[in-house]
Amino acid sequence: MDYRKIDKLIMKYLIIIVLLILAVTNMNFIINSISLVFTAFANIILAAMIAYVINIIMSRIEKLIVKTDQPFLIKRKRIFGVVLSLVTIVLIFYLLINLIVPEFLKAVTVLIETIPTYAEQLRVFLIDAFENMPDISQYLNNLQLNWKGIVDNFLTIAGNGLGSVLGTTFNIVSSIMGSLFNLLLIIVFAIYLLIDKDRFIHLYYRLTTLYLSDDQRKKIGVVLKVTHQSFSSFIGGQCIEAAILGSLCALGMMILQMPYAIMIGTLVGTINIIPIIGAYIGGAIGVFMVFTVSPMQALAFLVYLIILQQFESNVIYPRVVGNSVGLPGIYVLASVIVFGAVAGIPGMFLGIPTVASLYKLLRMHIIKKENALNQTKEIKENIE
Repeated sequence: MDYRKIDKLIMKYLIIIVLLILAVTNMNFIINSISLVFTAFANIILAAMIAYVINIIMSRIEKLIVKTDQPFLIKRKRIFGVVLSLVTIVLIFYLLINLIVPEFLKAVTVLIETIPTYAEQLRVFLIDAFENMPDISQYLNNLQLNWKGIVDNFLTIAGNGLGSVLGTTFNIVSSIMGSLFNLLLIIVFAIYLLIDKDRFIHLYYRLTTLYLSDDQRKKIGVVLKVTHQSFSSFIGGQCIEAAILGSLCALGMMILQMPYAIMIGTLVGTINIIPIIGAYIGGAIGVFMVFTVSPMQALAFLVYLIILQQFESNVIYPRVVGNSVGLPGIYVLASVIVFGAVAGIPGMFLGIPTVASLYKLLRMHIIKKENALNQTKEIKENIE
């Protein structure tokens, strides 16, 4: 009996037990420390996430540049890739904002102008409804609202209260400026990560070669490759699914002759990048905008959107996103439900590609084990 191995094993388990006891007794300190570290590196993590998304576009642009066979472009493909990726993203945001915001402001203006008409219609309706109650009917009949006076009074109150809120406004502006500056730093850091991407990849290979065995490096490489495929496919599938939903929404509104069809379809599709619930957020804004033109059409739009959203959630989304990440539809819905309950909207974003990565890795592991088991059985059968 090798007592040295037994002593080492006992010492190993004693150390583990002591560490567990220390962890339990100092749980608050550990949680606070983790929170502090995460807060300190939050901007760097966010910059890395932004760089990863931009890199998906940049990699495709670089492949197109390489195919041109132009030495000048190929030599500077990274710079061109980063610049063209950023220009593409800025143009997309500009087109979306230019398409959505003016129409939304127009709808708000229309609503403000039509409020007196709706109020008068409501007053007439109530007079008819309470015709058997003379007191109420007479009160409603004598009720005349001076909307111009109401608006003027509101502006007067707002003007009088402006001085008292200047301090708050200054704080809000300062906070916004600080957030914009912080966002600018994050974007700049993300650009640096993209430009120096090859340096970080080279550093990864140097470190893994020095400190890991060939088998360990291969396993880590497989995990990283599968994870990258899942996340990049999820982002692409999410964009395709959003485009499908936005197109169906706009097409249906055109067929039903509803107002703001293109704008609302674009809005619903864009916000639908948020898994499952995004369409409802866009739909709520859409209902408001259609309501400014016709309350009955707003009700019809709401019914249509609910039907479309059910079809999208149970048929389109699991198939499009599930197929893109290689995850069965039932697991897609389960991932959204579970991770959404745990971490909200960020959980919905990260849950699907995370589960897809684990699903692929587990499937590969099971297939490998089954193949090894079958080979062992064949060897035994041959020997027998």
